[in-house]
Amino acid sequence: MTEKNSRHLGSIDGLKGIGACIIAFFWHYQNFSPQNGSPFFSVFPVSYKYGSFMVELFFMLSGFGMMLGYSERIISRSISFREFIVKRLKRIYPPFLFFTLLTVILELAYYYRCGTTFKYGNFDIQHLIYNLLMMQEGFFGTEWSFNAPAWCISICMLCYLLFYLILCRVKKESHACYVFFAAALIGTALTISGAKYPLWNELVGIGVSCFFIGALLCVVYKNREKFRYQRLGYLCLGFIIMCYLVLRFKPEFMGDFRTVSITGAAPALILSVLFVPWLSLILGIRPLTYLGSLSIVIYLVHFPVQCTIKNIDEYAGLGLDYSTKAVWLSYAAAVLISAVLYKLAAANAVEKAVAGFFRKKDSKTKA
Repeated sequence: MTEKNSRHLGSIDGLKGIGACIIAFFWHYQNFSPQNGSPFFSVFPVSYKYGSFMVELFFMLSGFGMMLGYSERIISRSISFREFIVKRLKRIYPPFLFFTLLTVILELAYYYRCGTTFKYGNFDIQHLIYNLLMMQEGFFGTEWSFNAPAWCISICMLCYLLFYLILCRVKKESHACYVFFAAALIGTALTISGAKYPLWNELVGIGVSCFFIGALLCVVYKNREKFRYQRLGYLCLGFIIMCYLVLRFKPEFMGDFRTVSITGAAPALILSVLFVPWLSLILGIRPLTYLGSLSIVIYLVHFPVQCTIKNIDEYAGLGLDYSTKAVWLSYAAAVLISAVLYKLAAANAVEKAVAGFFRKKDSKTKA
């Protein structure tokens, strides 16, 4: 990998980390129902109001990464379907399972104290099975349950399946682009339609459209030397600045924000980060790339941390004011510390425990 490629991809990691933090610290801070307004709202109003934009970004970055890392191997048949899926499951399922079960324990404690769950309903065996199978939101409906923010992880698994099936049927990467474009169109139409059927609903539409747009963006990145890509990067950056200003001061001029996000804002942000040199340099600094390596864990851990804080608040009778900056800072620090501790101290043990549970024991006996 060249130094320029390394810088570009490091900036993508930095973008992942920032996106995960916006979702955890701003968009989902509303779960606490701050009594007197959200802390730091005057500084980050767009992140609080439109932080869901980062969900579309997450799917696109996932599609970008899969296209960059696996397209050639899948087309050349150098990686089997089983190997591909196992690699994905080994990276995603252990933390997904760990934090789902942790959420169950924390919600039970909250239910015992308050007679209801902290935030999301459908706290029953049926929805627990859906969660354990990674088929909760999107597969059998759009009902939030347990560690609900992790719904995007399960939709990603569906996108991985479609991604592999498409690529294994084509002979060239360029041929796959036509199918990716069609999939993105269908996903966007499904999102706009607001359908709420199993596997045919808004959540699946968001995931499919954004994932395959991300794959197409990777093709643009691979072929960047064929055009003046820095100019494209600055055009995209200008578009992002314009979108921010509209959201900040005249949001009524935006129209349907989700549609703009999927078809314009999220792709433009990714291309600007890739193609604007100074922006790539800033987002590629070591602290942000490390934050990017924690992005999946941040997605999965922030709701259990919220449950923990609410349990402590209820059992100790603290009466926390979630509108204060001190509580917000404590929460943000708790999420980051928990993510780091999981990565450094628990990730390998959890992965080995999950893999060992399903691994067949050696039946050979000593003579």
